[in-house]
Amino acid sequence: MSTPLRLVITGCGTSHGSPPWGWPEQWSTDPRDHRRRSGAVLLGPRGEAVLIDAGPDLMHQLRDPFNDWDGLSYPARCITRCDGVLITHDHADHTHGLNELRHLNRLMGGGTIRICGHATHLAMVHRMFPYCFEDGHDEAYALAKPRLELHQLTDHLPAHLAGLTVTPFPVGHGSAGRTTAYRIGGLAYCTDVKTVPADALAHLHGAEVLVLGMLRDQEHETHMNWAEARALIRAVAPQRTILVHMGPEVRYADWQARLPAGVELAVDGLTATFTP
Repeated sequence: MSTPLRLVITGCGTSHGSPPWGWPEQWSTDPRDHRRRSGAVLLGPRGEAVLIDAGPDLMHQLRDPFNDWDGLSYPARCITRCDGVLITHDHADHTHGLNELRHLNRLMGGGTIRICGHATHLAMVHRMFPYCFEDGHDEAYALAKPRLELHQLTDHLPAHLAGLTVTPFPVGHGSAGRTTAYRIGGLAYCTDVKTVPADALAHLHGAEVLVLGMLRDQEHETHMNWAEARALIRAVAPQRTILVHMGPEVRYADWQARLPAGVELAVDGLTATFTP
């Protein structure tokens, strides 16, 4: 029997983070409503670590992935290696932490980290962070720059990363274009989604764990609201659904009683297991 893999939701908030400052009426004192930007890490039985996205909170997510650090002692459960990054799309809240990978390059003795995703997203990442992908690192700046390489994935075609079989597939992000969702064994990871085309539904069926972006109750141009997310959950019937990318309107305590069995709101540090 395959050893289960662990998924850790290192951040489950929106592009602004939650709760936002400057609007006291939207503040929450419930720590479950304090959410870092979207991100996750897959942890394997031999220490493998594959990131999903690399948002601007990445340093905090790597240092304290389970969101249980006391802030003073050494963070014993930190992430000290990276066997690859799966990029869902090129928006800032999913990519602007790439520079933080340079510390993992150091910890890995200068090893290169593979950044995987759709060609259009990778092209934008390269345009935003060209210095991360230079072939030659002069000695003076070798430790100041990340050492990354781009690896293009093809929709619906399985690829291999750190011993995992990863199948990318496109979903709609409304007027924002497309996002890449991923099926990895029993896990389906689908954030920043508004619509799911018919050829993507097959990748969601049979999931042990579905991670699904759900912004709020009210409709939104580029993200699913709760009604849309619930319709998709009913259609694909995963064993467990974890909602992510929630706005500050979504208060954990208020939503606990209204969610159906098998569906839950993420909190930063939430862990789930699935079959690879």
